[in-house]
Amino acid sequence: MRDATTADLPAVAAIYTHYVLNTTITFNTQVRTPREWTERFAEAVEGGPYHLLVGEVDGVVAGYVETQRFRPKPAYDRSIELSIYVAPDTLARGTGGALLGALLQRLEGAEYHRLYSIIALPNEGSVRFHEKWGFEHRGTLTEAGHKFGRYLDVAFYERAL
Repeated sequence: MRDATTADLPAVAAIYTHYVLNTTITFNTQVRTPREWTERFAEAVEGGPYHLLVGEVDGVVAGYVETQRFRPKPAYDRSIELSIYVAPDTLARGTGGALLGALLQRLEGAEYHRLYSIIALPNEGSVRFHEKWGFEHRGTLTEAGHKFGRYLDVAFYERAL
C-alpha cells in the first residue's frame, strides 16, 4: 500500500471504468477521461487535503482507496467521503482491507472527524466490509439513483475518526 502517483492513474482509471460500465456500485454513467483523472488528482491530492492510495499485487495496481470532500459547504470540511475499488480479478484477497487500514493510519491525528461511505444497494459484500471496519449504518435513501434501467437505493455509513 502506498501513495498513488500520476503514473498510477491509468491503472486506477481502468479499475474504476470497469465498475462504471458494468455495475451499479458507482452511480457514474460516464467514463472519466485521462485529463479528468489528472486534473482531479492534481487538485484534490497533490494540491489538496485528500488521499489516493494504491495497493499493488506482484507489481500491478490491484485496487485503490480515495478520500474526497463529503459535501461542498464549509461546515462539512472535517468530514470526508471514502471510495474503495478493487480490480475484479483480485476481489476477496484482502486488498480492500489493506487499503482501508493504510488509509486509517494516514488519517490518525488529522483534523477530520468523520469518515463516510455511501454504498449503492444491493451490495452485501460492501456492507459487510464496512461494518467489519467499524462503520455504522446511518440511513438509506430509497430509489435515489437510476442506472441500467432500474432505481437503486443508497445506504450511508459512518465511522468516527
